Amino acid sequence: MDYWFTIGSLTCINIILSWSVYASFMTGTVSLGQAAFFAIGAFASASLTAILGWHIVPATIVGALIGAAIGAAIAVPTLRLKGLYLTIATVAFVEVVRVVTHNMRYGHEGTLAIQGGGAAEIPWVGPNGPIGFRNISYLLDNHVTPGEYFAALVLIVIAFGLMFHFLERSRFGYALRAVEADELAAQGIGLSHNLLKVVAFAAGAAIAAVAGSFYAHLLTFISGDDFGIPLTVMMLAYVVIGGGQTFWGPLLGALLFTLLPEVARFTKEYRLEIFGIAMLLTMLYRPHGILTKKLVSRMEARFAAMFGFGSKRVTDT
Repeated sequence: MDYWFTIGSLTCINIILSWSVYASFMTGTVSLGQAAFFAIGAFASASLTAILGWHIVPATIVGALIGAAIGAAIAVPTLRLKGLYLTIATVAFVEVVRVVTHNMRYGHEGTLAIQGGGAAEIPWVGPNGPIGFRNISYLLDNHVTPGEYFAALVLIVIAFGLMFHFLERSRFGYALRAVEADELAAQGIGLSHNLLKVVAFAAGAAIAAVAGSFYAHLLTFISGDDFGIPLTVMMLAYVVIGGGQTFWGPLLGALLFTLLPEVARFTKEYRLEIFGIAMLLTMLYRPHGILTKKLVSRMEARFAAMFGFGSKRVTDT
């Protein structure tokens, strides 16, 4: 059962990651830099809990703030770039963070209490170059079970989902979508498209850092090589395949990408090929993703009518 709790926790983390990409995607910005902020949140929060003995909640908040600050600092110069140049810049940032986290070393020697008194040395606590960051033992030290951790992550996913639900229906959400539709038109009605892009990018960085914190404490070991280009491409796939017109799309994409490989283990060595074909078919026949805004609106209208919340007429536009 603990295995499935771990898979469920990873699914929740991937959903949060998908929403970190979606945050900047709402302004039409396609960033491949989320893996870097994922790593920053993981290393920052794990350092605070494992080395300094912090509680995981303030450690995660500090990691998110660091991610947001670095995200804003990166966004100001890079978001002036367009198209391929922006992609190259964010990919370069991911590689810089990967190399730095792969080589940095700080922390202290650990000790482990043994029965009968005394203590024994345990490996280095903190990042240790290519060896990685081991002994992130917050969950073990505080007797947090896999089921309890999964339940906490489900609540966090619900909280982020509600945030995006209200964001999409707020004036700020409409402003973000206006920038996505036409930057010049948005500027013409008084919206600062550059500021909105920076805010969305920094928010996405903070969300990715939150996911990084929970990822580090779940696995208890992280390495700089865990946060490379393949990971950030997978994050983008959550949004592209699931759909980038509504926050439900990235959620669905993360669910499919995380759970299908586990469910399809019976296909053995053909599992990745089948998964790749499914992705290709989705991109060919659903170019806007599996879930579109129109489809979600229809589903919401039917749900409302079914449970007596009133009916909502949905027309094609």
